[in-house]
Parts: sequence; C-alpha cells; structure tokens
Amino acid sequence: MDNQELSALFMRVVDTANVEFYLINAEGGFAYVNRAAAGSLGYTEAEFLSLTLADIDPEVGPRVGELWPEWKKQGDLHLETTHRTKSGEIVQKEVNATCITVDGVDYIGAFVRDITERKRMETALRESGEQYRDLFESASDLIQFVRPDGSFIQVNPAWRATFGYTEEEVKHLTIFDLIDSECTDHCMETFQKVQDQGRIDRIDTTFVAKNGEKIMIQGAANCRYEKGKPHLTRCIFRNVTEEKKLQAQLLQSQKLEAVGRLTSGVAHDFNNLLTTILSYSELYLRRLPESDPLANALRAIREAGIRGAALTRQLLTFSRHQVVDVRVIELGSLVSGLSSMIRRLIHPGIHCTVEVVPGGQGRILADQHQLEQVLLNLAINARDAMPDGGALTISCREEVLEQSEFSNFANIEPGQYVVLVVSDTGQGMSTEVQEHIFEPFFTTKPQGKGTGLGLATAYGIVKQHSGYIAVESEPGKGTTFRLYFPRVEAPVEAVVTGAALEALQGNEAILVVDDEPEILAVLRHSLESMGYTVLTAASSAEALLLVEQGKEKIDLMLTDVVMPGMTGHVLAARVQAVDPRIRVLFMSGYTDSMLEEYGVSRTHANFISKPLSPGELAVKLRKMLA
Repeated sequence: MDNQELSALFMRVVDTANVEFYLINAEGGFAYVNRAAAGSLGYTEAEFLSLTLADIDPEVGPRVGELWPEWKKQGDLHLETTHRTKSGEIVQKEVNATCITVDGVDYIGAFVRDITERKRMETALRESGEQYRDLFESASDLIQFVRPDGSFIQVNPAWRATFGYTEEEVKHLTIFDLIDSECTDHCMETFQKVQDQGRIDRIDTTFVAKNGEKIMIQGAANCRYEKGKPHLTRCIFRNVTEEKKLQAQLLQSQKLEAVGRLTSGVAHDFNNLLTTILSYSELYLRRLPESDPLANALRAIREAGIRGAALTRQLLTFSRHQVVDVRVIELGSLVSGLSSMIRRLIHPGIHCTVEVVPGGQGRILADQHQLEQVLLNLAINARDAMPDGGALTISCREEVLEQSEFSNFANIEPGQYVVLVVSDTGQGMSTEVQEHIFEPFFTTKPQGKGTGLGLATAYGIVKQHSGYIAVESEPGKGTTFRLYFPRVEAPVEAVVTGAALEALQGNEAILVVDDEPEILAVLRHSLESMGYTVLTAASSAEALLLVEQGKEKIDLMLTDVVMPGMTGHVLAARVQAVDPRIRVLFMSGYTDSMLEEYGVSRTHANFISKPLSPGELAVKLRKMLA
C-alpha cells in the first residue's frame, strides 16, 4: 500500500467517524473538516471550508494569531469552548488537538466533541434531584460514584454497557479491579489526589472491560466531603478508544510520509552511486581473464552493488514508495537465497528449516525484492512469536488447486500455483486476532515493538501479484502462512553480463543527458565500449541546443527524468518536435510516485531504472534501436 492509498484510507476512516475532526491553518482557515464536523453545525462541507475559525468560535477564533505561538509550543491542546451553528445556536465543545506539520505547513489537527448535553446534565444534577435520575440513566457518558475504599456506590447504564458488567456484579467490584495493570500507579495517585484536592478536571487512563478489552477513558472527577473527610468521588468519563486510535493513525501516517520522502531522496542519490559501481565493475570484468585475481575482486564489487540496490528497494517498499520491477523469477531460488539472512535474524534457540523441492520450477511473475520483503516480514513475526525458542519451517512447492478446494479461499481461480509456506511453533493467534491481522496499524506487539504494518504490507504485495494469502493458527499451537502465486511457463530472465554483451553491440549515435557528471562519465565509457558514438549534455538546455544546431546525427537520447530547469519529459517533447526521428529512453533512480509527477511511468517501454548495469542498458538499447 503506497502513501496515496494510505492517505485515502485515513481520509475514509476520519470522514466516516462520529467524532468531529478539523484541520486548521495558522490563519484560522479550515484545510479540511470531516462530515461529522460539518453536520454538527448544520453546514455542508463546501460551506464549511469557506469559513474561518472566527466564524464558528466567537471565543477562540478571533485570537488565533495571538494564540498560535503558544499552541505550537505546547504541542497538545485540551480546552472547552463554544461554537455557533449555521442557525445561530450556541453549542459547547470539548477540543483535543495536536500541532502537526504536513509538507512544511503547520496545522492544528483537532478532535472535537459536542459536550452541550454533558454540560446540561451536570447543571441538571446540581439543580434538580428529580431530573437527575433521567439524565443519569440516559447519559451516553460513563458516570460512576465511588466510596473512599474504591467500591462502587452507583454507575449508570452507559458505564455498565461499556464495561460489560451487570448491576449486581458492580456491587462486588472496586475501581481497582478495572484499572489496566500498566496504569495502576498513575490511577492510584489520581484517585488519592481527587480525595485530597477535591477535584481534577482532566483524567486520562485505561480500564479493562469484563471481556478483557482495554477501554481508554477521559473525563473529570470531584470529591464530596462529610465532616471534613472524603465521602464519595463522582466521575464522568467518556470512551475515547476510537478517537485515540484515529490520533495514532494520523501520527503514523505523518511518520510514514516523512520516512517516505527521506528514503525517496536517499534512494535517488544512492542509485546514482550504484550506477557508477555496477557499470565500471562490469566493464572492467570484460577486459580481464577469468583467472585474474582482480576479476574476483571486481565480481565481489559488482555483487555488493547488486545487494545495495536490493536493500534500497526494500527500504522503499517499507516506506510505501516501492519501485515495481516485475519479471519472471524462480520462487524456490529466492527462498534459498534469503535463507542465510533469515538465520541471522532469528536467535539461536529457533531451529530454521528451509525446504525447496529439487528440480521444481516455481516460476512466477513478480517483483523479487518485494517478495523478499514479504518473506522477511513473516520470518521476523515468527521469531517474535517464539521468544523461548521453537521451530521455523519455510518451504516452497507447486500445487494445482481444484474447484473442491475453494472453500478455504475467497475468489481464487482454479489452476497451477507456486506456494510459499512459513510455519512456526510459536504462541499462535486466536480467531478474533486472525480476523484483524492484515489491517493497517493492527498489532498484538507491545508499545514500541511493532507498527502494525508488516502483515498489511505483505497482504498488499501478495494481492498486487494476483496471489492469495491464508493463515492457520491456534493459541499455543503455532501459526502457518500459505502464500499462493499463479505459476507461469515463461523462462527466468537471465542477467546479461560478460561475453553476452558482445552480441548487443551497436554503432548508432546516442545523446546522454544528466546533471550528474559522474553519470555522464560512466555512461559514455559504457556506451563507447559497446560501439556507440556518444554525445553528452549536463543539462536539458545544452541537450536541446545540440539537437537544434543539427551538427551531429543523433539516433537516440538517453535522458534523466528529474533535472533542474527543464525536466526530461519536457525535453523529450521539444527534441522530438525538432527531429521526430530521435528515439527517447528515460532513466531515473526516483520512485514511482515522484516519476508520475514528472509525466513518466516506470511501466513504459522507453524507461530504464537506475542503478543502470551495462547488460540491462545494452538489451534496452537494442530493443529500441532495432
């Protein structure tokens, strides 16, 4: 799932949520509001975006400019205010907000709850004993009255429904029975503080429901005294579990965006360096006899460059800026090749077995580096599920699925499949957990130990490859993942190196355009060794001038996509307007999303990815010049 898909998912979640969400800029304008926000004040979403905070919030709105520096300094905001509806009605709101930065622009991301009813309820509780009962029973907020020893005097129906206890069961509980073990010290201190100080206006903690579900609550409490001693503590809470999840997803989306942009830029620079490493190592390998000691050193350099390119692609996959390079591969060879890395990732207490059927073809159409990422994710999850040791088994085999086997899958087609099986003897998963494991941000790992993205990424990659993923698990009995990929008959694409290049020579004239001097130098060297006449230009303007002057016959232009001044896409259009005979081959080390912004698709026939190797470049050129 890339950043655009992730953003669309987040927008869909926020827009359908009951909680109001506002994205506010430093001038008080609305960059985005969800349906709940617009509907709460009686506006359409389009009407709302034409307003400012001052139009709906007479208390805070006019002071945005004055308050903004302090808000930014605090980071998180918690306040109560009033809003004016379209009809002029004044409603009371509770705001939980955080300062965020998106693409260098500061915003306030605010989750807002209408507390008009709660405020009315509190007033009614003070003013009328008769009205108290109705409000108490019908309130959606969670209300509890607690004795100094922590036992419950009374809770309202919303409280019982949230935590799953009957009225009779509540009589035998104390507040300490519900406190999440991770919050025990904090809750004990807060409970004592209420009794000592008489009131706390904001409490954030976590209770555990009868079914074991953790419920995040937020609210306030006050203490009533008799003869100078605490008599009862009154608390009004609300369930903010979903709201907190939305906040966490927003933060995670921002982190992914930041990581993605950083990784994308690093990948571009790194791919330029790898082009130089791969090209020179391949060129000089051709000039040395196999027995020369330097040949072994150059082969090691070339292999290191290839591994560096693979690592870069894995980083891009993780950050949702993946580069798709689909070709025929042998899945069994991929599994065997990764086995040593997997053994290094797991601890000595885990016995790892890799089973690949000898002679099995296992050919599929796939991006090898993405499937490596899937296998590594599954192996790491298996390792984490066996902290005390166990067995990890990875196998690859071919299967033919018949119609009778479809009950285990959704919408699977009959036919031949290559199956990757990853099985562990770890802790296993309940049926309830299995229903959510492929959801983004869902994780059973402790805070800070997992992002909830590994299996979501794996699921997305398998689906992109027209595959299917199935899981079998039971608590205490381990987990088995089965990944099904359609089998293909086409031959595995071989890497073109050494003597094979001799058959891919040419004598045409090629213009190379790149703003990196090292790239120009290595490509000139590579192309001239293949027999081509080579012209170079360090900018789009220089390249266009060469074409317009017409002094040199040019058969093909090999140009970078992202360059200062004029992009490769614009240069290509202007060059072909001067001489339509000139073919154009684009090259880039940037990611798919960046290339799309510059009008180029990696799937086009006239594109080649950096890092370039002489073999791939030779094949591409002969196809285009044939």
